[in-house]
Amino acid sequence: MKGYIRAAIVSRKTTIFFIVLSMIFGIYNYIYMPKQETPDFAAPYAKITVVYPGASPEEVEKQVTDPIEDVTAEVPGYKSVQSYSKNSISIVVLELDSGADIEAAWTVLKDKMSTLESELPDGVTSVDVNTDITETAGIIISLSGENYTYNQLADIASDIEKELTKVDGISRFDVVGKQEETVVVKVDTSKLNQYGLTLDEISQIIAAQNYELPLGNLSDDDTKINVTAAGSLATVSDIENLIISVSADNGSSLRLKDIADVTKEYADSNYKIKQNGENAVLLTGYFKEDENIVLIGKDVETVIQSFEKTLPEDLKFEEVLFQPGNVSRSINNFLLNLVEALILVIITVFLGMGFRNALITSISIPLSITLSFSVMALLGIKIHQISISALIIALGMLVDNAVVVTDAIQVHLDRGASKLDACVNGVREVNIPILTSTLTTVGSFLPLLLLTGTA
Repeated sequence: MKGYIRAAIVSRKTTIFFIVLSMIFGIYNYIYMPKQETPDFAAPYAKITVVYPGASPEEVEKQVTDPIEDVTAEVPGYKSVQSYSKNSISIVVLELDSGADIEAAWTVLKDKMSTLESELPDGVTSVDVNTDITETAGIIISLSGENYTYNQLADIASDIEKELTKVDGISRFDVVGKQEETVVVKVDTSKLNQYGLTLDEISQIIAAQNYELPLGNLSDDDTKINVTAAGSLATVSDIENLIISVSADNGSSLRLKDIADVTKEYADSNYKIKQNGENAVLLTGYFKEDENIVLIGKDVETVIQSFEKTLPEDLKFEEVLFQPGNVSRSINNFLLNLVEALILVIITVFLGMGFRNALITSISIPLSITLSFSVMALLGIKIHQISISALIIALGMLVDNAVVVTDAIQVHLDRGASKLDACVNGVREVNIPILTSTLTTVGSFLPLLLLTGTA
């Protein structure tokens, strides 16, 4: 060890060159490595959804849900399932054991669902496997305007969404808040009684005309396409002119509009979004994995600013959630802590050991931090709340160790040793204690690596 220390000091030009090179490499990695608000989290849950048009809950359970449950039990790490069989739809939620290999399990699950799909009854739509049910939006932007309807705002937002989706690093953007319309049939019960009809009969006639009839499927070795005959009701006029009954006496037709009013209205279940009391829709954006969301956020802001120039002044964009800004502030706070630490170290060490020692000690902080960024990049560790917290904890250790080494060298200088001998002997005396104290701190956090489960 003593020989290595002496060689590093004697060949100080080479040592300084590698230090500077390492710092440059670390700064480069800091700028371009992925930055996000929280670590990637893979929940051990998957939702499998299958639509079986026209099937009763009993049929759905027997022909769809049960086969899916049988297949999911073969997935590695299987723990339990919860299933829901309702009219025309089956939902199965799979839970894995806490120690399961989630990525491998989802690969097996998707393969098995793909195989099972060809064995399900005719008319069943494709099996939808959602393994990212914890996905959350990283950007939420409201578009609001006092003089605009929800659907007008949604149409404008859709144009913006198409451009935002083109931003590199964006997975997708969704428009939330558009009011879905539904057809309302208001039957005049007095006329209904006059023709001897019931509401159930009217409902069945409408449903029969709008039913999508499965005709079979076209398939080859690799793909399968379900073929259906679409219902005949496409417009309000089609529904109004639907023949309800035919007179046995003269053959005249009774149409739905003769006994009911048919209108389009907003669905009662719709929720309405308000921003500062004005109608609003939301643009919700999702990031791709392993991306620097700070840089992506700047590109998103550029697109929105260019759109703002082309839109009326009474339309307003406001950030409801903007993770790139949150991440940028967290990183800036860390850098501020770094600068504060440098200043405090210089002042503290200066009071006890002089300015030169204080300056040398403070250099260890940016050097070690930039080297950490290089190691993080090599290990695939991203910058987020947890890794920044770890860097802050490590910052205190770096300062302590640097002070100890500098003081040990100063002691030898005060005893009359040469600068080279003082550096070599001072470092040699404290290297084992410093290593031991560092490993002790590492050991106190080691149990976190041994935790099982989603934590």
